[in-house]
Amino acid sequence: MDKSTIMSLIIKNLNKQFGENIIFRDFNISFREGERTCILGPSGCGKTTLLNIIGGITEPDSGSFEGFEGKSYSYVFQEPRLLPWKTVTGNIEFVLSDSLSRSERTAKAKELIERVELERFASYYPSQLSGGMSRRVAIARAFATDSDIILMDEPLAGLDTELKHTLMQWFSDIWKRDKPTVLFVTHDESEAHLLGNEIYRFSKAPVSIIS
Repeated sequence: MDKSTIMSLIIKNLNKQFGENIIFRDFNISFREGERTCILGPSGCGKTTLLNIIGGITEPDSGSFEGFEGKSYSYVFQEPRLLPWKTVTGNIEFVLSDSLSRSERTAKAKELIERVELERFASYYPSQLSGGMSRRVAIARAFATDSDIILMDEPLAGLDTELKHTLMQWFSDIWKRDKPTVLFVTHDESEAHLLGNEIYRFSKAPVSIIS
């Protein structure tokens, strides 16, 4: 298949600046749907800003977006951002569709908790979990909504190597089920190569990227 026919998420002529700081100027990039794309680069190069623009958190100054219409999104931040008053099960059930019955919600939450190997901790609250466990819950929660696009902003930063590799394996196993489009921001070269089907490298001044 021609690679150009696979590309369906396209950003053209993106412009964004904060005060005098120009982040993007006539910037172009495209992503494959159903793939895991890593955006690799140092702090301050525009990675998170791009993710926030795609997710609707930050407004672009100008630009066109093709293929994003009607898409649903999940976000995984560097901090897990779990609801402290809800258990592991409650945090996952919280994002599930209201159209599901109570038993369906419970069953889906249970399945995802098992996928990240936290079934013994399903009734625990975030304050009772380790940092690695909390991030596993955050990853499971992102996949609970059956989103079209999952935006991941340095979710593994600061973890030790062994835990990081374990989390990446859990993430890859969950992704294989439905294969949503994943845009994964990182400054870590090894993360990018282990998680990304494609890798875009940003420098201090982003340049247009069309594959």
